[in-house]
Amino acid sequence: MQRLRFYLHLAWRNLRRDGRWTSLAILGVAAGVAAMVALRSLGLAVNDALLLNLREVNRGDVNVRSVPSGPFAFAINQGAWERNVFDPDDLQRIEAAVAGHDGSLTAYSVWHNVQFSRHDGADARRPGIISSFFIDPASFAISHRVAAEEPPGRSLDRLLSGGAELVVSRRLAASLSLQVGDLVRVSGSGQPYRVTGIVPDHSEANLRDLASSFFGFAYFHRDQALQLQLNPAPNQISIRLPQGSAPETIRQLGLDLWALEAGIHSMTTTPDLLLRNVALAELIERFVVLTGLAALLIGAAGIVNTMLVLTRRRLLEIAAFKTLGLRRRQIAVIFGLEALMLGVAGSLAGVPAGVVLGRFVSGFGETLVQRPVIWQLYPQAMLFGLVMGLVITLIFGILPVSIAARVRPAIILRPAQARLPRAGLREMALALPALLLVTGAIAGEIMRPLLQRALPGAAVDATVSGVLLVALVLALLGSLTAGLLLIVWLVSRLPAGERAEMRLVLANLGMQRVRNAFTLLALGVGVFALSIVSFLGLGARQVLHFRFTEALGGNVLVVPLVQRDTGRLLFNLLPGLRQDLRLSTQYDVRTAQLIAIDGVAVDDDVGLPLIVREPHNPDLRSGNLVAGRDLTVDDAGQPLLVLARGSPVEALLRESAPARQSIGPGTLLGLRMDGREMLLEVAGIVSSSSNAILPGVSVAFLPPGLLDPRASLARFHVLDVAPGLLDSVLSRLGALPLLLAVDVNLLDGLIVNLLGQLGALPLAVGLLSLAAAGVMMGNTVMLATLERQRQTGVLRALGLRRRQVLRVLLLENTVLGLLGALPGIALGVAGQSLVTALGTGTALPPPAEALALSAALLLATLLLAWLATLAGARSAMRTPVAQVLRYE
Repeated sequence: MQRLRFYLHLAWRNLRRDGRWTSLAILGVAAGVAAMVALRSLGLAVNDALLLNLREVNRGDVNVRSVPSGPFAFAINQGAWERNVFDPDDLQRIEAAVAGHDGSLTAYSVWHNVQFSRHDGADARRPGIISSFFIDPASFAISHRVAAEEPPGRSLDRLLSGGAELVVSRRLAASLSLQVGDLVRVSGSGQPYRVTGIVPDHSEANLRDLASSFFGFAYFHRDQALQLQLNPAPNQISIRLPQGSAPETIRQLGLDLWALEAGIHSMTTTPDLLLRNVALAELIERFVVLTGLAALLIGAAGIVNTMLVLTRRRLLEIAAFKTLGLRRRQIAVIFGLEALMLGVAGSLAGVPAGVVLGRFVSGFGETLVQRPVIWQLYPQAMLFGLVMGLVITLIFGILPVSIAARVRPAIILRPAQARLPRAGLREMALALPALLLVTGAIAGEIMRPLLQRALPGAAVDATVSGVLLVALVLALLGSLTAGLLLIVWLVSRLPAGERAEMRLVLANLGMQRVRNAFTLLALGVGVFALSIVSFLGLGARQVLHFRFTEALGGNVLVVPLVQRDTGRLLFNLLPGLRQDLRLSTQYDVRTAQLIAIDGVAVDDDVGLPLIVREPHNPDLRSGNLVAGRDLTVDDAGQPLLVLARGSPVEALLRESAPARQSIGPGTLLGLRMDGREMLLEVAGIVSSSSNAILPGVSVAFLPPGLLDPRASLARFHVLDVAPGLLDSVLSRLGALPLLLAVDVNLLDGLIVNLLGQLGALPLAVGLLSLAAAGVMMGNTVMLATLERQRQTGVLRALGLRRRQVLRVLLLENTVLGLLGALPGIALGVAGQSLVTALGTGTALPPPAEALALSAALLLATLLLAWLATLAGARSAMRTPVAQVLRYE
């Protein structure tokens, strides 16, 4: 015990004596622990948000629908032609079944083809498509009570009296700058509607209804459906059972309702929703813990750096101890206790910082799950971060401890030749397996439920799987670090010219290659996580823009909700529309049956979906041309077609004609369409990827004039409208009943919102990783500055001022910032190119927004490097020159 007290006293004295150095190691551990606690707290908060208030999310214990459900479900009301509703007989049977379980219900409609815009006198405003709820305000509260934010606390039955009124969500009100009392235009009616209330977004927005989450929603009184040319029958029914009903009772009611065959298309019960949310919450929680572990590993690398510097500074002291009789294991115990103390101090400092960061990242959780995420203290997250900080610190402390134990006593006789010894094979053989086993066991336990779900019935050892995963990650990180080491070495060998400052910068980079490589790795991970989310979004938006402007030929999609001659309808009802359009294209969807290839009959029943296109745009393309030529305006009435390559239909064609290697320009296809047989020549082949906006439809393109236009399965128009007239055209189109006009920017917003939601967690991880990298860079700067006190003192003794020395450090870390940011940005740009290549058939160049985004990421990284330099070098350069030289 006396010996242990001696070791503790010696370790504490060493840490206290080297206070500035010690604080750096504590800061590195604290940064990693803070990220771990914040992410763990985020996972627990998301778990609570997903598992609480399920009745509110589901709009009752049981929710039945006559339309499809899901996050991307899009229900369109076709007015008098609409059949996907509950008729009175269906309602009666459902009411009887619910009454048998002592429940209550409310029936309502949710549609997505109601458009509205601000009503500002004669000014035309662009309409938006929202989720529209047509409800009975008196009974809707049984699904969940909705209280308005403006006027505060008002219920829907006090805001909707049955007149031309609506209640909007906060997101929708903000996007259109609406206030209570404002008027809006609603499609299908010439009468303006007044906004009587604004409700919170979470009243309807959730993972099951992304349309309400992204664009907002509005409540109408159900009596207004007829006024808007809509079928007033409900398509959803919310059922509430007595409080405390068992899950088995709720499920049994669901089974009874299915057995009624009462027009139910989809159903969700709270027990089923609970199971799905539990699985989702578990996935999110385990993802954030794994990413938090990665951030902790980044912070723990600072432990290695700092303790190696401490060991280098105390080489003579360690040699003296060995000369006085201390053995290798005793030196190892002393340094091991120092590492333990650093881990305890860093973990204790990181826990409160993680709690504060948890409050910051809770907003990312709300973006992901589209529900309020309530921030609170989670003791399990704090304990988890504390324990993990200690464990990781001890593991990473093995390497410097083993190096300290290998210092030779003979150094004391030749202090000028003192060098830090290399780690022995025995110590490395101990450290690496310990790191693999501990982190692998943790990762395996985190992944256990995921493995069991992915491989049901398989005997999978979670620990072995975790060790293999960690080994793979370490191998990847090792490869990246080796590459960064090479980059740092190459940069340090660049010609510096006649500038002494640049020579110092390059020399300093070369002296601390390993430490600089770790700093670059941390910076690169953070920048990559931020850039990949942003650049993928830009790529998806480019693909969408390409689809409309090049593949479809416009920026407005017009879809009739009933089959009729939409072209004549549009231009007859809106006589001034032709003058406002630059170009317009009509598309008819058809099907044909393949009967022969080059005169050889086809035995298989091969269907060929196709598009008949009537363009006014001579430059309109069917896709990226692979062979032959595309259709032109002059091909009207000619027996030609263009095929898409790589489609399932082309594979069937090849199977039908095995003697042919491929089908290309000049191939004659015999087709049966409209009850008659036709012989068409393949004019060209295009890449199928550029036609994916109409999956399963745009397999072949035909010119107009070959078929009877009255026999088309579906018809839509694509309009090319000048940006200055877009609001006016959309406003007039939106006033027409049973016609859906969609601005491409609406789909663009959908892509942006969806990627923003899915990228919320990676964005949070990227920010926390970048913060940990900033701390590590500050650690690196201070270590480098303190280590090079003699160099700094000599430079200042030769006449260099503090600001000149600081300029050298700033230049050095500017180079590090550039080397850390550019690879991450380059990978983001590569991701954008990959997305556009997959979506259009060719990699599109980055848009102008990509340049601004790259500049912002680069500037943010440089600011981080400069702040770390100023914070790290300030205290070190305050030491008087004489004291520095005397101390060294």
